[in-house]
Amino acid sequence: MKLIHRMKLLMAVVQEMGGRLTTSDLQAYLFLYCHEFVEHNHYYDFIPQIQGAHSLQVDADKTTLVAKGCLEKSGEWIAKEGMTRFAVELDFFEKIAIQTMKNTWQGKEGGDMHTYLKEHYPTFFTDLVRTVSTPGGDTIFYTIGYEGVSLETYLNKLIANDVRLLCDVRKNAFSQKYGFSRGELQSALGRVGIAYRHIPDLGIVSEKRRELATDADYRQLFDEYERETLAQQQDKLEELRLLLEEHKRIAITCFEASVHHCHRSRVARALGQREGFEYAIRHL
Repeated sequence: MKLIHRMKLLMAVVQEMGGRLTTSDLQAYLFLYCHEFVEHNHYYDFIPQIQGAHSLQVDADKTTLVAKGCLEKSGEWIAKEGMTRFAVELDFFEKIAIQTMKNTWQGKEGGDMHTYLKEHYPTFFTDLVRTVSTPGGDTIFYTIGYEGVSLETYLNKLIANDVRLLCDVRKNAFSQKYGFSRGELQSALGRVGIAYRHIPDLGIVSEKRRELATDADYRQLFDEYERETLAQQQDKLEELRLLLEEHKRIAITCFEASVHHCHRSRVARALGQREGFEYAIRHL
């Protein structure tokens, strides 16, 4: 069976931990594996949830593994019989890590493991009393890109900065990167109490973003964007200002990791230059 490596790891955890696991136990084992039993190859990142650390990528991978005939869902996640033993396909350190985790936790009550996690990793547990309508402290306008980070790492940045609303300023809110197309992103944000709004009028058509090689190329594109787009979108900039005053902490988002290579830098600058705008602007 041809699987990407992190899916082999997921299957190995299910198989080595008895062949069948609940959703919460599978998430807990993978969290422990990544945080306590290996010093490299952290294939999964996690966000805080009521039941503890949760990886959205794990959810997506389980769906793929069911479709490939490796797992079945029947109250628990069950490794299909007759499958290869995936642990043998892992590297030496990964095999040792899974065996150590098995020796430490297999046979103990699931409640013991979750009690341990809550005691040692309390920041990954939340009662979700945080709501999108609850204002933060100081009013701050953020920008953030998702290039090069997992969905969970991206969400944790927003949580750490108490962002209440994410405004997507891509022209087309679609991404080949898992979790960042409009529906996926909106759903993921909802799980951590962050609202979502798409403002495509502030985007740049994808054709204009091709073949950008130098800083001069980016400056030329963004100068044109200011003249031809932002100058015509004063109502959208005002919308951002009003949303900021309502939610206190909002962020605009696009793809690029570097704000200097993203048009969100010009959106933030234009907003900051509006009369009466006295709020902090920060780039995550």
